[in-house]
Amino acid sequence: MRLASTAISISIALPLLACGDDTGTSPTTDTGSETTEPESTSDATTDESSTAPALDDTTTTAAPVDELEYARGIRLVRLAANQGVQSELVVDGIEVDPATHTARLVTGRRTLVRAFWSLHAEFAPRELLGRLTIDYPDGTQLVNDRPEMVEGESVDNGPSFQWLLEPEDVRAGMRIRVQALEPDPTAATGEVSEPPPILPYAAALELPLHDAVLEMKVVLIPVLHQLDGCEQAPMPTEEDVEAIRLALEQHNALQSAEITVGEPMPYTDPIGGQDSGFSPVLAALAMRRESDAPADNVYYYGLLDSCDGFPSGLLGQALGIPTGPLPELASQRVSTGRWWGSGELASETLVHEVGHSQGRRHVRCSGGEGGPDLNYPHENGRIGVWGFGIHDFQLRAPSTGRDYMTYCSNEWVSDYGWEQTLDVIEVLTSWDYADVEPAPDGALVGVLHADGSATWWTARSGWIDEPTTDRIVWTIDGLARELPAVARALPDGTGTHVVAPLPTDFAAATSVRYDGAAGSRAITGLRVVYTP
Repeated sequence: MRLASTAISISIALPLLACGDDTGTSPTTDTGSETTEPESTSDATTDESSTAPALDDTTTTAAPVDELEYARGIRLVRLAANQGVQSELVVDGIEVDPATHTARLVTGRRTLVRAFWSLHAEFAPRELLGRLTIDYPDGTQLVNDRPEMVEGESVDNGPSFQWLLEPEDVRAGMRIRVQALEPDPTAATGEVSEPPPILPYAAALELPLHDAVLEMKVVLIPVLHQLDGCEQAPMPTEEDVEAIRLALEQHNALQSAEITVGEPMPYTDPIGGQDSGFSPVLAALAMRRESDAPADNVYYYGLLDSCDGFPSGLLGQALGIPTGPLPELASQRVSTGRWWGSGELASETLVHEVGHSQGRRHVRCSGGEGGPDLNYPHENGRIGVWGFGIHDFQLRAPSTGRDYMTYCSNEWVSDYGWEQTLDVIEVLTSWDYADVEPAPDGALVGVLHADGSATWWTARSGWIDEPTTDRIVWTIDGLARELPAVARALPDGTGTHVVAPLPTDFAAATSVRYDGAAGSRAITGLRVVYTP
């Protein structure tokens, strides 16, 4: 569940060239530190919305590469790559074992490469050239030269040599090497360091890339709230949908997110001031998903613009936290949140709630997060490593950024969260390319609301056999038939989600009862959305 936060959002801006699929103004810095602007390796022209000029400093195998001298009085000490969370490639001149990386790099995703330096005492400030050379397995080579004014030491939130690789340039088997060179040898002073300013020193480094297709599909359902003569629903525009796409792509290890808008879903019950939070709306959305029968890997997200307000402090909520990337758990890929009037404003809550649908628990930061992930490795919900937005081009500091599953602001994806969802994304994506789709078994699904009411419906799937003491008791042909059920609290404990196997002859039942940790109650008003 998503609760309101009053913390102030802080991020460190890293101005870059806008790319063809990115719009908006360049970010501003809030730290007073000077930042530089890396150049994309793409040959595409710059989007007119960019506030930075295009730099004609990229050289590929189609043009000759200038032979330049090594820069004097400078040594390259560190090399890093960042697709959302930073991976150190070379530290203190020594290559880092990829097995020690806390987050994987993936193919086909925009990547920021940065090289950091240290200076000799006699170094004279001047413009140097950072050269990135990429060799691909097919024998092609890409060379990118980037001028940089070098005046002081290099740090993560300040100056460095920077190169922005476009997705098509990030391919399996690519090897990279960087150099610091003198564009004007007559301005150079001092000596060339030993070893010279080149990383790695011995040979080019193969960028450790996880090669997989990584996609997400989300359907936005505007909730048409009809109450006491009021009728309203969010009306997302193309710009709103684009803002949500960009947010999902920045926070997840993706090549692309596909966002579509479904038909509005009429909803006539109150929403504001309800003890049950959003659990009744979630039940309605889950049945809508069942009725639409999308592919198992599709997430449903309800956009809320309530006629009667909202429960105090509640911004969003998910139906459940799936225990694994399984087709049987498709019915749990449902969540909802406030619209706030735009896709950009709604996206923060959406990323959090869809995170639950990906299997993530809360991360403790404010202290109000219920059911936190006890394995989270960073104190106070910090993100752990430097973050980078592949669309907004901002850096997020590990000391001030907070994981998006916290209730604190200045949210970003941590290395832990990146890794926790990557395999889920890969498995769900693979279903789109599989030859056979698993046949549904049928399930009984219910939400026990905090006010004592309940909603029950039939679903294509959802049941996974696991140890449980909860039971659903069916009376069919005068005989009691007891089947197992699994009950879990909705994120933050507002309501209970119950799943059980569905008998093929359930329509003949004369009574149904739930017996479990959440109490014993008769199941009435069963809504038959799916029939096995």
